[in-house]
Amino acid sequence: MKRIIPVLLLAACSYLSQAQVSITASDMPVNGDTLRYSTVLPIGSGINLNDTGANKVWSFDSLKPLIQRVDEYKTAFLVNPLYVLTIGSTAYGYKVADTFGIPGMTLPINITNVYNFFSKKSSPSRFVVEAYAAEISGAPIPAKYQDEDEWYFFPLAYGNAEDSSAFSLTVSIPSVGSMKQNGYRKTKVDGWGTISTPYYTTAQNCIRVRSEVNSVDSFQISSIPAVGITRKVVDYKWLIPGEHYPALWVTTNIVASIETITAIRYRDKYRSNGIQEASSRTIGNVAVYPNPAKQTISVTLPTDVRYFSLDVFDLQGKHVKHLDNEQTLNVSALPSGSYILHLLHEGGEAYGTFVKE
Repeated sequence: MKRIIPVLLLAACSYLSQAQVSITASDMPVNGDTLRYSTVLPIGSGINLNDTGANKVWSFDSLKPLIQRVDEYKTAFLVNPLYVLTIGSTAYGYKVADTFGIPGMTLPINITNVYNFFSKKSSPSRFVVEAYAAEISGAPIPAKYQDEDEWYFFPLAYGNAEDSSAFSLTVSIPSVGSMKQNGYRKTKVDGWGTISTPYYTTAQNCIRVRSEVNSVDSFQISSIPAVGITRKVVDYKWLIPGEHYPALWVTTNIVASIETITAIRYRDKYRSNGIQEASSRTIGNVAVYPNPAKQTISVTLPTDVRYFSLDVFDLQGKHVKHLDNEQTLNVSALPSGSYILHLLHEGGEAYGTFVKE
């Protein structure tokens, strides 16, 4: 009996060290948070998204940081006092992009300093994106979601049913037109266990949250027919109690039922060993040539891009082509007409248009 007791104690300690945890509203970012993360090159990351379930051991210690960014959460008032009139005084958010371009269009305006604003809501307890704001040709333009984008319903725990919710946003651009986003989000905790990363060198109890987003982004510019882009992306987040930023955050695109990792980031500290700190985030335009084209097109990449993906959409928003790390696309099989090109890379994203003859 004396020999059995230590064994039982060891088993109990092992169970406690990998106890199932849950995430509540108190684990979300708050106003004033300054959260640093590093990005990772998707190619060769070794991340297996199918490795999930109960009592998992996720070891990501070998991730190599590429660049670093910092998300600073501020109230609408601190970003621009005029935003409070539309957004209110309690919502807080971070800068999504320094500059923003409309897909393939040259506008008589500039869209800069783009923010998303969040709130913690009750009845039921949830964390939502409730507003958007940007400076359009220097003028502050805030907009409330007509139907909030609910990121999480609390508590988040393994075994809970999948949450599903719709969202809707319209941003009016004076004298130009409007931008709209409509879609739905499905969220489920699909795993629990421990995680270790270059930042969390000691394994931490966590859950993994899978959030699939299906949306249509549409743009109505003056008399030009509305252009819509369909998006289907999945975010995988490993969340630790008491931490306001995911230990690991992986984003994928779904094309023809195939998921491709497009972005990896993990919570990190400042590193001075040659890791670049990116201060700007751009959603801009990309040059496409030749244009019009019959056989192939090529794109001009931003400086220092190491990994990128290209997606082509027709003007009805239908996805027609996808490539990874290839600068030249064969478009000979596409029907004649106009198309939108979406470039996604480590530093941001960009859009272009081309005509297939």
